[in-house]
Amino acid sequence: MKAYINGHLQEAAGNDIFEPGFLFGWGVFEPLRVYAGKPAFLDAHLSRLANSCRLLSLELPKIEWQVELDRLLQENKLTDAYVRLTVYKKRKDTGVLIYVDDFRYYVPTAYDNGFTTGISTIRRDENDISCKVKAISYLNNRLAWHEAAGKGKDEALMLNLKGDLAGGSRSNIFLVNDNKVITPRLEDGAFCGITRQVVIDILRDMHFEVSEQVTREQDIYSAQEVFITSSLLEVMPIVGCGNQATGCGKPGPVAVKIRQEYHRRINE
Repeated sequence: MKAYINGHLQEAAGNDIFEPGFLFGWGVFEPLRVYAGKPAFLDAHLSRLANSCRLLSLELPKIEWQVELDRLLQENKLTDAYVRLTVYKKRKDTGVLIYVDDFRYYVPTAYDNGFTTGISTIRRDENDISCKVKAISYLNNRLAWHEAAGKGKDEALMLNLKGDLAGGSRSNIFLVNDNKVITPRLEDGAFCGITRQVVIDILRDMHFEVSEQVTREQDIYSAQEVFITSSLLEVMPIVGCGNQATGCGKPGPVAVKIRQEYHRRINE
């Protein structure tokens, strides 16, 4: 049977865009970075991928992930790369897509200048399954980011349905006051981020008091320092939210130290 696809009539049979994964957003993904040919925290990403598949009733195929990644990186002649692992529902089995590309998203000056943010009008449902997995049905997060970008901001900060801070559209958020650091709870809509946990471990090793707690928008403006984290962003300082500066309006020392230690652990 043929279907209309981008101006052409093509055979629909065997085309994965007609599988449930693509038709209904039934699948999960893992974004990660490769540094000098080495995927960062790959075991943690694969563990989260396996758990996400269980939550979405997907059977995770038995794949030698490291072998396939190495093969893709060599084939594409990449050493510093972006990787996306995607697992999606098919009618008869499970589909897998592994994509690699040269990493060129964030230049050093981005960390020197810091990110600006805004509070999104789009709320995150903290009870939705999409808060517990990296679901390919990522629409609300992308719309929030698109809204922020349209206002000249680098990232969107999202509130949950209760009005509490959940985090960024593609990141988790940390607020620093002296030696105390707070971050939203997972049950409030924060992502169960790999980098989030690494940063929490780093902060505690550096003798910061870290608390996962209910966090409110006003906490952003009273914090001495704000930064966000993700596997792609690493540790990015936040210098403003809406029309207000955060902290002293420039990257703070804690974010710089955490990012340095983060890189040290990657290179171990």
